[in-house]
Amino acid sequence: MASANSLPSILFIAAPNEASKLLQSTYVKGKFNVLYHILEDKDKFMQFLHDHKEDNIAGIYAGYPAFHTIHGLTREIIEHPDFPLDTLKCISVCSRGYNALDLDALEDHGIQLYNYQDDIEEEGISEYIDDFQLGEVGNDVADCALWHVLEGFRKFSYQQKLLRDVGHSIQARQIAANKPHKFAFGHELGMIQAHDGSSVPLYVESPRGKKVLILGFGSIGKRIAFKLQYGLGMEIHYCKRTKDEQLIREHPEWVYHSMDEDLLFPVLKQFDAIVIALPGTPETKGLINEKFLSHCKEHNLILVNLGRGFILDMEYIDELLKQNKIRHLAVDVFPKEPIVDDLLRESHHNTTITPHLGSATRQVFEQSCELALTNIIKCINGEEAKNHCRVL
Repeated sequence: MASANSLPSILFIAAPNEASKLLQSTYVKGKFNVLYHILEDKDKFMQFLHDHKEDNIAGIYAGYPAFHTIHGLTREIIEHPDFPLDTLKCISVCSRGYNALDLDALEDHGIQLYNYQDDIEEEGISEYIDDFQLGEVGNDVADCALWHVLEGFRKFSYQQKLLRDVGHSIQARQIAANKPHKFAFGHELGMIQAHDGSSVPLYVESPRGKKVLILGFGSIGKRIAFKLQYGLGMEIHYCKRTKDEQLIREHPEWVYHSMDEDLLFPVLKQFDAIVIALPGTPETKGLINEKFLSHCKEHNLILVNLGRGFILDMEYIDELLKQNKIRHLAVDVFPKEPIVDDLLRESHHNTTITPHLGSATRQVFEQSCELALTNIIKCINGEEAKNHCRVL
C-alpha cells in the first residue's frame, strides 16, 4: 500500500460538506491524502504549507470563503517558497465568483482554477455525483428575485412589521395608509410628494401584467424570466450584449433590448421593475446611476440587484430613497459587503434586503461541494476534456 505522502494530497482550506458521499468514499480515501487547514490567518497558512512541503499537495479545495479571510490569494503568496508550486495542479471554489484570486499569477504558473457551473452537465459527472441537477443555482437565485419583486409590489414585509409593532390588524392597515381613524382596506400606502410638489397616492399593486426588464440574460436571468412570467404573470423584457436569434424563436413573447444606452434609455420609462442579474465587471460598475435612473419611472420603479453591489450608484440611490422617488429597492448584494449601510437597514417601507443568500439552499450547498471536489479529482487524474467549470 502506498504511503500517505506518496499519494497526491487534497488540501481543504474551507470546511467541506461532512455528509459528502464522495469525500467519504473508498475511492477518495484510497487514491488521495486529505489535509485540513481552515483558512483564517495568512501566517498560519504559510506555516502549514511549510510543514507539509513533502505532502504532494495537488489540489486545494477553497469552498465558499475561498481566500477572502486572508484578503485574497496574491502573487506574493503563490510565489512564496513554501507555496506548493511544484505539485499544485488546481484550486477549486464552490461559488461562481473568484474575485479574491490573482488569475494572472495562477496562469503564469500553470495552476488551473475551477468554479461552480451547473448549466451544462459535464461528461462523466455521474461517476462522481449522484443525481446532478442542472440549473440549481439559477433556479434558487430566481426564487430570491421573485420574492424581492413581489415585495416591491405588495409590500408584505413592511406591513408585517407594522402588524408586529402594533399587534392589531386594522390599526396596521391604517398606519400603512396614513389613515389613523378611518377604515383601510389594505391597498393604500399613504401619499408621496411628486417632483412638482403635489401629493400623489402610493398603492399596493398586483404584479400581474406589469413589465419587468431583466438586465443580464445568462442562465440566471432566464430562470428569473420564467419565475416572473409564470409565477407573477409579468411581461418579460430583457437585455443582453448580443441578440440571440434562437432564444427569440424559443420565446417570442419575451422582448429583447440592446444594452446600447442610445437604444435602451428611451424605452426605460415603460418598466415597472428592473432586475439586475449582471456580472461584476469594469463595464457594469456604476451602471445604474443618475443618468440611467433619470430615464426610469419616478416614484413607481422597483429596482432589484442580484448581481454585484457596485453596479448601483448607491450614493445617488440613497437620495432617491430619502425623497421617496423610487418605489422599492431590493438588494441581495452590497457595495461595501459585508457591511450594509444604515439607510437600507432602517427603510422598512421601501427596501428589502437579504444577506447575499440568493442561491443559499441545502441543495446548492451540497451539489457545489461535490462538484468542487469532483473538479479537483478530475484535474489530478488528467480528465480535462470539456470541463465547463474550468476558469483557467
